Amino acid sequence: MAIGYLELLNRFEEFLRVERNLSPRTRKAYLYDLTRFSEFLILGHGRMPSLSLISTDVIREYLNHLQLEHACKSTTLARTISSIRAFFQFAVEREVLEASPAARIRTPKQPKKLPIYLVPQELVRLLEAPAADTWSGLRDRAILATLAFTGVRLSEVTGINLPDIDLTNRAVRVLGKGNKERIIPLNEIVCEAINRYLNVRPLSEAQALFLNKFGRRLSGRSVENIVRKYALKAGIFRDGVSPHKLRHTFATLLHANEVDLIEIKSLMGHANIASTQIYTHTSNSRLRAAVQKIENLPL
Repeated sequence: MAIGYLELLNRFEEFLRVERNLSPRTRKAYLYDLTRFSEFLILGHGRMPSLSLISTDVIREYLNHLQLEHACKSTTLARTISSIRAFFQFAVEREVLEASPAARIRTPKQPKKLPIYLVPQELVRLLEAPAADTWSGLRDRAILATLAFTGVRLSEVTGINLPDIDLTNRAVRVLGKGNKERIIPLNEIVCEAINRYLNVRPLSEAQALFLNKFGRRLSGRSVENIVRKYALKAGIFRDGVSPHKLRHTFATLLHANEVDLIEIKSLMGHANIASTQIYTHTSNSRLRAAVQKIENLPL
């Protein structure tokens, strides 16, 4: 009996969780896109069509529907195409289909945006915002310092366990995308913040480094709320201050201090150097200084 769309979707979700080791948020985005696509298919056919009947033209029709009926931006379309393409490629790899109907779908060109990051003065205010006389305040400072000075992803910081921290050798081990493990050096700011937190960390059977008030692993949503809370307390009112923006801040600080892109790529856990090149944005003062270096030519 042929595998149906929904059954394959369940298998795909398991694949994303186990083999790809994607975060719950990323898996949720994939499933959201593919569920919306299935709803479109059911509306158009009166029932869910077999996988073999889903053609390239049907996928294009759905993308046009998103643009015309929902006014979806190019970023949303790109993510949707990526989800559909990955799903049908999975179907081919599992020999459910001979060829992917999404293989010839082109991703719309994306506008290039500079990453949002904090300047050093803002970062200092952010790290000084948590209370230094409560265990939760010390925990929150340790979280902020870890995010800002290691560049770890949200899922990586919540996934850190006690054995992953080596304060003697000043390093942390994290498990990134695709189950790729990397070792990140810790500077003195992070080591001090984590050490102070560990001295007051509640006793718990959980191996997680960062705990909630119930002694369990802190969730990604909680970390996001922590970052937003202290950004406001520090008077940083720009939109979108988040754990990911602190990751941008880390990479930007490295580049500003003339760290090589290859080294930044390794620290960030990027699979491709193209992902790292977005941090080559430069401040106006550095551009002006660069131009002034050649103003004394004997002309």
